[in-house]
Amino acid sequence: MKIQLSISLLASNRAASLERCLDSLRPLLMQVPSELIVVFTGTDERVREIASRYTDIILPFTWCDNFSAARNVGLWAAKGEWFMYIDDDEWFEDVAEIRDFFLSGEYQSYGSACYKQKNYKNWDGIEYSDYHAFRMARVVPGLAFQNTVHEELVPRVMPCKYFHTYVNHYGYIFGPGSENADKTSRNLPLLLQNIQERPAYVKNYLQVVQEYIIVKEWEKAEDYCRKGLRLCRGYEDDFYQGWLQVNLLAILCSKEDFEKAELEALRILKKEHPRELIRLDIYETLLAIYTRRGASEKILSYGVKFEETLAYMDQKPELWRKQTYADITEDRIKTPDRLYQIRINCTESALKQDNIEQAVYFLKLLPWEEEAWMQRYYPVFDKWKQSYEEAYRTLLEHFPEHSPYWMLQAAVEHDRDSQKTGLELFVRCMEKTESFYLRQQAIKAAVLCDMDLAAIVSVMDLDAWKECANAFIGEKISHEEYARLEVSAEKLIQCAPVYGLWLKKRLLERKLIRGYLTGEAMIRTLKEYSEYVLQFYRIQYREEMFREETRTLLPKDCRFALFVWEGVEKMEHAEFPEAVRLFRKALRFYPEMTGVIREVIRQISIKAETPVQNSGEEFQMLAQQMKGTLRTMLDNRQYAQALQIILQMSALLPEDLELLRMRQNILREMAE
Repeated sequence: MKIQLSISLLASNRAASLERCLDSLRPLLMQVPSELIVVFTGTDERVREIASRYTDIILPFTWCDNFSAARNVGLWAAKGEWFMYIDDDEWFEDVAEIRDFFLSGEYQSYGSACYKQKNYKNWDGIEYSDYHAFRMARVVPGLAFQNTVHEELVPRVMPCKYFHTYVNHYGYIFGPGSENADKTSRNLPLLLQNIQERPAYVKNYLQVVQEYIIVKEWEKAEDYCRKGLRLCRGYEDDFYQGWLQVNLLAILCSKEDFEKAELEALRILKKEHPRELIRLDIYETLLAIYTRRGASEKILSYGVKFEETLAYMDQKPELWRKQTYADITEDRIKTPDRLYQIRINCTESALKQDNIEQAVYFLKLLPWEEEAWMQRYYPVFDKWKQSYEEAYRTLLEHFPEHSPYWMLQAAVEHDRDSQKTGLELFVRCMEKTESFYLRQQAIKAAVLCDMDLAAIVSVMDLDAWKECANAFIGEKISHEEYARLEVSAEKLIQCAPVYGLWLKKRLLERKLIRGYLTGEAMIRTLKEYSEYVLQFYRIQYREEMFREETRTLLPKDCRFALFVWEGVEKMEHAEFPEAVRLFRKALRFYPEMTGVIREVIRQISIKAETPVQNSGEEFQMLAQQMKGTLRTMLDNRQYAQALQIILQMSALLPEDLELLRMRQNILREMAE
């Protein structure tokens, strides 16, 4: 049986990623008649040991700052009909498509193949750019690698197969301690030397530009970009020119030279007539510039050109493949956050121009079936609602009815006619979205519409409810809204206790922290707060968890409430030193209550200095008689005698505001 595929892997000292790379190749090696060749450029014996588990062909290579030389070692040792090469810091997500390409015999109809390389920007694996890597070729006479850096396999035999299969690559992540930070300093001298030796070889300029972009040396990147573009004039292959055009604009924007980037983009479009794929990228650049500038008319003009060109490409999907070069791909143009933001910006520009027809056109192009994307634009829709009231109402008629955002707007409107229909829409909205923003808005609207929150929270988990309630109460809310929330909380406690108790807890927290309560009102509210918090947690935890020896397992706000409850009880029994100790201990678990606890301790100090008999019924009756006597003395202008009595009584009744007012009035009268 012939070897259909030779896989050559260039391995250095990256033992950690090598095993993942080899493991991803294993299904291909097992199912396709193939061989694995490891060209070992490093010194780490762990690498050799890992590689030896997968192949016996391990070829040592002394590194000489020449990637092509190292690659050619693997190529010349290959026995397969086809050759594929890979690095030790890449690994396939899935090799089924490549496997089927060989097992079905399809490979016999092609001369080369590309798979995708996903170059991640951060270790979280979320942001990346796609690059079609020419890494597979039929072995033909003269096939060899050239260029010391960013090596290239030539000749490239057509036709070329484009795989959707991709390798993951984290090799371009730069940061403190990253081994990739040395790549540019290693590659640049080799590339610049190569340019001196082969000044007319355009691809070297592309590679130098890319290296300077990576390290953000924009002036040098622009300089070599323009040098490369000058070489491209009259060049048969316009792929290099297109890549340089796109990157020149990106470099100018990175330098924040937006006016120059705009002029350059317009010149390219007018004078050089680039391919559709390049035009799309240039349109995106112009749209970003005009959005930054707030140029609504130009945004609409180029937004239409962009969408028309995009539709043309989608009608002729083969153009995407034919015009792709390096990272200038269909995926780049259709990167969701870029593409959808363009449509949002165009919709808003149409609203500014009061052009409803175009606003509807761009609105309908948004990804309404992808709630994960749409939810990030809900705050934008609300901004339109405030800024373009009349136009927005017309635009809202064109929102799809399955959109959770539309459901919320309709729910608020329906409440005026039919509360039942409105409640159903509220519930459906909550079911259909994971948007924290929209859920928060829905709960706020439901409260203001006096809706039954029990039905709404029935489709929410507790964490989502807590998050929304916390945010809503954290906002600036009116006295009326606060009162409605209190009513809603009491109703919820009856039918959905945990949800209602959390809402009540947060409302009382707000009242304590922002309400500037004093005296008995402060103590009473704090005790009420602790009671609701403990009810909330007692529903969820067994009673033994509240014993002193197991309290450390409870959430901090629950432990705070326990100490506060005990502190209030001690305070009520006039055990003031113990009450202060408990309140201070409570504060360790909920520092946000520092202002509240400070005020409570101040109140305790006042109570501790007030004689015990002051609170007795007899004393209060006597105090009322004395104040009656004082009023008579004031009417008779007996100010000096009255002042002496007030001073004695104030020491016994420090919180009596009537005595405070009498004292001030006497002092004013005596001053005249």
